[in-house]
This record gives sequence, structure tokens and C-alpha cells, in this order.
Amino acid sequence: MDALEQKTTLSQGLKVMHLLARSGKGLGVTQVAQSLGLPKSSAHRLLTLLGELGFVRQNPQTKCYGVSPRIFGFVHEISTQFGANSKVDPLLREAATRLRCSAYLCMLDGKDTFVVCAAGVEGNTIHLGTHGPVYATSAGKVLVAHRLEEEWNWYAPEPDDEVVTEHTSLDPGQFYQQLRVARQNGVAWNMRESTLSHASVATPVREPGYEYPRMAAAFVVRYTELPIHDRESLADEVRTLAAKISSEFGYRR
Repeated sequence: MDALEQKTTLSQGLKVMHLLARSGKGLGVTQVAQSLGLPKSSAHRLLTLLGELGFVRQNPQTKCYGVSPRIFGFVHEISTQFGANSKVDPLLREAATRLRCSAYLCMLDGKDTFVVCAAGVEGNTIHLGTHGPVYATSAGKVLVAHRLEEEWNWYAPEPDDEVVTEHTSLDPGQFYQQLRVARQNGVAWNMRESTLSHASVATPVREPGYEYPRMAAAFVVRYTELPIHDRESLADEVRTLAAKISSEFGYRR
């Protein structure tokens, strides 16, 4: 198998995994082939390979394929061995417990931010890997705010972008204004823009060797509980948390 064929097989295998994960139920070879536009023989080969790796399992009665529980072992290895998580997890847990909120470490990738470590009531396993567009997340806005202004346009929402909730704005002008405020204050807020039930505040985390921050610390609270939190105090707390995380990463001013 040459390099191009290996790359194609890997890409198709990942698409199969995404398809099975999203389906929420078992799929037959024909369904997988039709959904991905593959020959039935190719779909069968990919499913067999993924089965040998332990990532998918076939139901002996229905002959349908689904994601194997073994995948969680792989996910566990990633989440525990990912350098940021091993250093950050204790800090997130302490802050989340003390402030009675949830604490996230988020990372910018393209036009989305991803949760890579989480603690607290809203920080359970199911939230790892969740992501949203930068214009609808506090972490996304504060990270983009600290990039060059001439780059902001690339991240700005467009008319056909996803309106995540009724509070999500696709107005580029409003987005730019939020970035200016975030750059000035060092924090950005998300007021029910990514979920109707939550608000969050985020600030950048610094790392050695990176000109622009790629990660942000964030506190997430239920929107109905936001009045019991002093917003400025919460902003100060997330700045303190980010400074501690930056120090763990070896960043020095």
C-alpha cells in the first residue's frame, strides 16, 4: 500500500467512524456505502479493518456495525496523555469546586474552538471535544481578539453560517466590536450564544513559543445562576486561572 492509498484509507476510515458515531444506531454495509458514496466492497473492507483495530463491532444478530466500547479506551489515552490535560486538570477542578461553576480549557482550530479539558458540573466527559464557531463562544472571541486585526475578517460570521441559538449574531460589525472589547479587557463573554442555558467568560492562556495564544481558560455557568456571580469577580478569577495555567506551561512574561 503506497502513501497515497494509506492516506485515502485513513481518511475514509475516519469518515466511517464519524458516520457510525452520529447515527446512534447500527448501520449495515450497504447503508455505510451509500452514505459515504463508496463501493460496497470498499465499505466492507473499511469496516473489517476498523473491527480488527477494535474501533467498531458487528452485531451478530442484525449484522449491523456500530462504534465499539473499546473506543473509549483510546479516547481515555488521548485525554489523559494530552500534555495540557495532565497539567491543567487539577487547576480546573479546584477552581470549579471553589466557584461552583464549570471550568474549561479550550483550543482554537480553524474557525472553531474545542473543549480539551473540563471540570465541574458542566465539565463531565460528554463535553470533551465539543466545539463551536468562534463568533458564538467566549473562548473563540477572546483568542481571535488577540490576533492581528487584519485577520479578524477571516473569522467573522457570514450570512450563511450557523445560527446556533436565537442569541447568536451573524453581524460582523457586532463581532468586531466584541473583539475590540475583549482585547481591551482581556476577557470575552458568551451570553447564551452557543447554548440557551449557559453563559461563559474566557481569557487567553499563554505558552512559550507561540506568538498568539491558541488556548483559553473559561468558566461556564448556567444563565439563570449568573446573577449570583459577580461578573467582574468571575472575570478576575478566570484571569487568575489562566495565569496559573500559563505558568504550568512554562510561560514567563
